[in-house]
Amino acid sequence: MSYTKDQDYSKFTKIVSLLYLALIILTIGLMILSFPLGLYIVFISDLARNAINTFGEQIINFVRGLFIIFWLIYLVLFVKAIQGPRLPLNKVPRSALNYGLKSIFDNTLSALSVTFSALLLITVFITLLQNSVGIETGSIPEIDPVLAFISSSIAPLEEEIIFRVAIIGTLSVILLSVRRIRFNPLKVLWHPARYVSKLGKKATRIVYFSIFVSGTLFGYAHIAFGTGWEIGKVTTSALAGIILGLIYFFYGFPGAVLLHWSFNYFLDSYYYFYEAIKDGGLSYFANFIVIIVGLASVLFLSIYALKKLFKVNNKQGIIERENNVRF
Repeated sequence: MSYTKDQDYSKFTKIVSLLYLALIILTIGLMILSFPLGLYIVFISDLARNAINTFGEQIINFVRGLFIIFWLIYLVLFVKAIQGPRLPLNKVPRSALNYGLKSIFDNTLSALSVTFSALLLITVFITLLQNSVGIETGSIPEIDPVLAFISSSIAPLEEEIIFRVAIIGTLSVILLSVRRIRFNPLKVLWHPARYVSKLGKKATRIVYFSIFVSGTLFGYAHIAFGTGWEIGKVTTSALAGIILGLIYFFYGFPGAVLLHWSFNYFLDSYYYFYEAIKDGGLSYFANFIVIIVGLASVLFLSIYALKKLFKVNNKQGIIERENNVRF
């Protein structure tokens, strides 16, 4: 009887895991689709023609050139993220079904899909909570849609270099230099955890502190330059900055840039595509999938964190009992 129950539970968990994995793959598919959508918005849509009429062809062609450079960099980073760091994306589903959903974290893109969707819902919840008690988030002034989209697309790469690489990456290089360990600085800046983890817990704690500092500065920067954001933006941006720092540390530069890219380029591409064609079908579908994956990811991450915490507490309890016996 118990064997049958175990079998039923195993089947149920496999079905749930399959559905969750399918939603993650669908989210990644929507991310891939956003690449051509961005090109359509900037080069072909009525929004692009309106921008030329307003600002002139010379100015728009210049910002289009910038957009293409950043677009190509994101595409290269996206392809790189498909390959690892520990598992290529195509091997994640089988590994997750055989060894558990923790295998999702073995690939950058699958890990980012979970992190992005969960973080998006959490930031929306925090924003609504703050607004309900009078803490306003504010908003940036409206500008031409094409220029707004290009500006939003450029920001992830620039800001990750400033707030993650320049702070967390540089500190990692300094820590390794102090220990007089031979290393390639560019490789450390690309993926700090691969090298800093060899220095022990003390060095890792210092890097974690720099992640917190980096995230806090990232949050404050959103209101420091009078761009339209208000004090409520600091909370959500600081939280996002800390998560971006952790992703940078553990998944490297591509992971941090692509997580930031997800909030800017990915979401905006579907919004401005809707603005361009005046048909919200694809945009609504993308938003629906992200919300569903977000809800599932919050639940999954909560269970995963509790299991980790339980294992740690359980190990500590065993160690304490062994020490008592030895005494």
